[in-house]
Amino acid sequence: MSRAAYIGVVLLTLAALACAALDPDGGVDPTAEATAVSDAGTLDLLQRVRLEGGMGEGGTIGVGEFELNVRGRIQVQALSIVPADEDFERVNAIYIRRARLVFRTKLPFHLSTYLQLAFSRNDMELDEPNVLRDYSVEWRRFKSASVRLGQFKVPFDVQRVISSSALQFPDRSVVTEELNLERDIGLAVFSEDLLGLSERLRYTVAVMGGEGRNRVGTNVGLLYVARVVVSPLGRMDDKYEGDPEREHRFRFAIGGAIARNVGTVRERSTEGATFTLGGFDYTHGTVDLHLKGWGFSLLAQGFYRKADRDFRTDGVLTEWSRSGLGYFVQAGAYVLDWLEIVGRFGDLRPMRGTDPRFVRIREMGGGINFMVLKHDLKLQLDYFVLDDGSFRDVRHQLRAQAQVYF
Repeated sequence: MSRAAYIGVVLLTLAALACAALDPDGGVDPTAEATAVSDAGTLDLLQRVRLEGGMGEGGTIGVGEFELNVRGRIQVQALSIVPADEDFERVNAIYIRRARLVFRTKLPFHLSTYLQLAFSRNDMELDEPNVLRDYSVEWRRFKSASVRLGQFKVPFDVQRVISSSALQFPDRSVVTEELNLERDIGLAVFSEDLLGLSERLRYTVAVMGGEGRNRVGTNVGLLYVARVVVSPLGRMDDKYEGDPEREHRFRFAIGGAIARNVGTVRERSTEGATFTLGGFDYTHGTVDLHLKGWGFSLLAQGFYRKADRDFRTDGVLTEWSRSGLGYFVQAGAYVLDWLEIVGRFGDLRPMRGTDPRFVRIREMGGGINFMVLKHDLKLQLDYFVLDDGSFRDVRHQLRAQAQVYF
């Protein structure tokens, strides 16, 4: 090697050593490794994310033990009520019967939450409008004893607990509308499979505020509820009406509940007008039979509600309680996978001495359901005759309702 070449190699070596001294990372960008680690973490997170969706199921995103499901639905109803005399007003309306959003989450430690918001005027109490219908937390650690805390449907009668999205008619029976117990705020302990008996025995006990949803309690008492359901043949899908699956097996459930609402200041126990002269104690009872098989279904239910006194008065103002009883029977049959024929008879009766404005109502009617995607996408048509039980005060009611559950 010549002297010049030798000197060149030495100079290049010295230059490399100088660069190394100035750059301890050996010429590698110090942020590159952090970026690579971050990208790897992001990629790992994305690989663990679960995304699902479907008609009626909404959209679901999940990561590990956390899961969020969002669903929405809308019901548009055309309503016509034609009275046979001038004592009642004629009604013709097209309106949004229900418009709701539902958020469900699954959390670690066997916890879950349920939030439902409603945006239709018909879903709100006019004296205290509020979009919040349900917001509850559940802890399901044990099959025989789960816990629910928050605002939710009072676990009293079967038709009221069934979602309004899964009814055989556009609305519930007039008997249920009067004598049910509305949503309330409280604590419930329940089991959908007591003692692991293949869902043959279910129960719920609850202690609630007693004044309905979105209310600050002003009464002196609470609402106490206990319900038991027996399904001798095992699993009974009574979270929806009808038998859209046309399942080739017979199943049925028998249920009953009792409730005591102490000192409530609401006219119909957990809903209606608010009293100003004091509260009433209401005793409630209900029994029901629900059966299904091969596309046929039958739901029968009886109600009882009795106040401890008929009225309160200060000499100028009189406030009446509402004691009554009633029952309804409804049946349905799928003649095709997407076509259901339904019928219902109900009779609501006030007790003697109760509110004079509380009058007897009898309902007789039937309908046709076009179940395009079962309850998720359907069109319902029905016709009812309403009267006072003696073919007086007759009204003819026609409804058409479309539902989209996405």
